[in-house]
Amino acid sequence: MALRVNSNVAALNALRHLNHTEKELSSNLERLSSGRRLNRAADGPAELVISEQMKAQITGLEQSIRNSETSISMMQTTEGALSEVSSILINLRQLAVHSANEATNDEKMLQANQGEIENLLVTLSNISKNTQFGTRTLLDGSNSVSGVAVGDGMDFVEAKEFTKASPAEGYKINITQPATRAMAVAEDTLAMEDIYKSFVISEGGRTVEVNVKDNLDLYRDVERLLQAANTSREPGFKERTELALQQLVANEMQRQIDQAGLNLEVMVYKPLDTLGETLSDFNNLEDVLNQLEQYPSEEILSEFNKLANEEVIVIRHREYGSEPNFTVTTEIDDFFNMDTPANKAVTAIPGRDVEGTIGGNPEFDGGEPAVGRGQLLSAAPGTVGEGVTVRYGGEPDDIIYEVFNRRENKIAGTLLRQMERGEMVGEDIDGYVHVSQRSLAFQVGPSEGQQRKISIQSISPTKLARNIDNDSQFRSLNDIEVLDVDSAQDALKLIDVAVSEISSLRGDLGSFQKNALESNLSSLRVTRENLVSAESTLADADMAEEMSSLVRNQILMSSGTAMLAQANQVPQSVLTLLERA
Repeated sequence: MALRVNSNVAALNALRHLNHTEKELSSNLERLSSGRRLNRAADGPAELVISEQMKAQITGLEQSIRNSETSISMMQTTEGALSEVSSILINLRQLAVHSANEATNDEKMLQANQGEIENLLVTLSNISKNTQFGTRTLLDGSNSVSGVAVGDGMDFVEAKEFTKASPAEGYKINITQPATRAMAVAEDTLAMEDIYKSFVISEGGRTVEVNVKDNLDLYRDVERLLQAANTSREPGFKERTELALQQLVANEMQRQIDQAGLNLEVMVYKPLDTLGETLSDFNNLEDVLNQLEQYPSEEILSEFNKLANEEVIVIRHREYGSEPNFTVTTEIDDFFNMDTPANKAVTAIPGRDVEGTIGGNPEFDGGEPAVGRGQLLSAAPGTVGEGVTVRYGGEPDDIIYEVFNRRENKIAGTLLRQMERGEMVGEDIDGYVHVSQRSLAFQVGPSEGQQRKISIQSISPTKLARNIDNDSQFRSLNDIEVLDVDSAQDALKLIDVAVSEISSLRGDLGSFQKNALESNLSSLRVTRENLVSAESTLADADMAEEMSSLVRNQILMSSGTAMLAQANQVPQSVLTLLERA
């Protein structure tokens, strides 16, 4: 056996194992004391990177959960106030209905109702001004997106919560095509021999049949006019009577259309109107007969030569755009369309949607593309003004055309079709829309861009039921009075609009709370749970495993220490040999 004193390999080997065991034991103690498997980057570089990213996400999720819980509390506060507003509006409506019962109300009772209405409106105004969450006022309009359109015939309709605020100069609007309505234009003046033929008009799932004979009073008047026209020897009397009869038929059409609920209007189009009030401006027999006798026959005949066969019946949809349409069937050949036989349905000339652009920089012509629907023009998705909608109410009828009697009996229909197509003459129409964005923004996720916005309009009585057509000239809910039956009826009209506006607002807020906040909150909690589980798998210590490892390393530490001592005893045998030498 070789004995060496300069190198004790056995001791070095025992020491190496002892150092390794000590390091492992130290790691076991650190993991057991911290509960973490990854205490430093060296414990697992790749795992640490993933773990730290997850920890950042978990922290963001936890804050997002708290954000959502606070946001839900804000929505609940807003809903509570709006619930009271709805109760106030119901009380207002009750008072208006009571005041409309004119037969049993006296002046003092109406004044008492008016006084109560004014008090309720003050309460409504106070709710608008004083409803707060923390220091933020909720219902005064300071948390809404608003805008104004500048330009002839242009009105601001809406902007969405995600719409960006416009630059100082606003978004430029360029109208290249006004909206038009579907229409059916007669090719000729309605002849006397066709006066008793029927018209069947269909629109929106409703159909009405119009025939002069169905109205007994009108039938008698028409018979008298026909008899007068057939017996009169005055030059031009028959032709003038024909125009008057046409207007009476148009009036009867309108009456029956309204009665049947069709969304149409009937008119007699007059491209030339040199007589001032022409025969076709009157609604009954007496007016017609008076007008027939108003001018000297030679004057009427002279003017009639300009008007003859140019007054035609026009049926037009009340709504603008390419979607609304209707059909007309008549017993007269080629009446609304050439080469269309009697009793065959004729589809009206389709309307057109407004066309134009909405751009973010007025210095450039054209701007961003926009989408038209009826009179509404909306910035296209993905453009700078996305969410902005304006209304252009300009009428193509405002364009002036010269009338040339080139083809007998065809001028009016051709001209009106051109006019209703709205082919623009001259320069396009320009305007600007200015958008102020103050919608409430809620951070509902842990990352950038995970925001949801909502706009809460003002519920001040001056902002509810605005610009509603009414005979009492009430500009808003704040102006309503119930001191007489007519104003009470108009007050009812405005209150119903206000109820609809508040109900719509409550619906929007409720939907936002349920879908954007509460559902998202549930999702955040599940996501946090899954991320915590995943991060724990990566970074947390398995305590049972670490305890087993600790015991093993403690045993190894003890045995290693003993073996090191034994290895250090081997060189001592050299001294024994020297003593015996």
